[in-house]
Amino acid sequence: MRGRWLFAAIFAGVVIAFTIALLTQNSALARTELSITEIRWFNFSPEDSWQPIQFIVPDRNTAKSANGGKLRLYDVHIAKMFEISHFLCDRDRASEGYDWSYEAENGNIEVGRFKISCNLAQSIAATYGLGQPEISVIRRNFNLKNGGPSLAIETYSIPTLNIVNNRVLQWRDFVQKFPPIPDNSGEKQANSSFPASNIFRQIKGKTRVPVFLPSRLPLSDIQQVDFDVQAGSHGYIVGMYLGKECRAGSCYFGTIEAKRNEPFSPPSQLPQDTYRSIELANGFRGIYFNNCGAYCTAFVEWQRLGVLYRITRKNGRQQEVVQIANSALQAGQR
Repeated sequence: MRGRWLFAAIFAGVVIAFTIALLTQNSALARTELSITEIRWFNFSPEDSWQPIQFIVPDRNTAKSANGGKLRLYDVHIAKMFEISHFLCDRDRASEGYDWSYEAENGNIEVGRFKISCNLAQSIAATYGLGQPEISVIRRNFNLKNGGPSLAIETYSIPTLNIVNNRVLQWRDFVQKFPPIPDNSGEKQANSSFPASNIFRQIKGKTRVPVFLPSRLPLSDIQQVDFDVQAGSHGYIVGMYLGKECRAGSCYFGTIEAKRNEPFSPPSQLPQDTYRSIELANGFRGIYFNNCGAYCTAFVEWQRLGVLYRITRKNGRQQEVVQIANSALQAGQR
């Protein structure tokens, strides 16, 4: 009798282990190792029919397998966006859908934009079914009653899609047919030369810090940039303005700065800020943050030999300021 009980227990254990292994290999629910840098919901105008949300992950290669299974990280990330969209649509019943900005490598790589309507999110949930909930932390930006900006870090228990067994290939096929929205703005292709030699001549001999200047700027060639160069023994600052001899705030574009013995900027207390570590060209570690007041300013900072280097851009995206910083690092010391 004891032998039969032992055999039954072993058999049951094998079945359970096999079932867990099968689910781990084929299920989008097996996401214990899935890392998300930030999910940020811009809910400033709740009456807007389309709500913007950023989905930022630390992975550089989103095409690699998720947990060794048949689903790629990309597939699981898209599933996560659908799950959150369905949850928020079902909860709020006000929006037409959600406009997702999908970014990899802690925001350095813009993967693409995906618009998920509430109708589509509900259709996908009905097709695959909903399984065990998963905890999701969302940073929600919104306006107070007096119009001032605020931030809430909210934790939700959101049901996951049942992407299991034969539905794994079905989901991958759906994702293949759900491409990012084409960018017709031309902003990604905008890339103009930076007058590094001319700027360097205005700095040379005035400072004792190594000079790093970009070769390119994320601007179209038709946009005229004017420069205001200041340099001293402990650093330099190159102000950039759109428009000849215009120094008004409306013309301000950004800066390229260097200052000896300057620490990294501390995390700000402004509620709209983002602050995170990033990787730059040539293996340099840096920080990116976004400081918002009357307008937002994107910052990238890194340090080299006791000097803090900083790139800023008014109302800029992370990818744009990182592009300028990487151009300066790849060009090398002037």
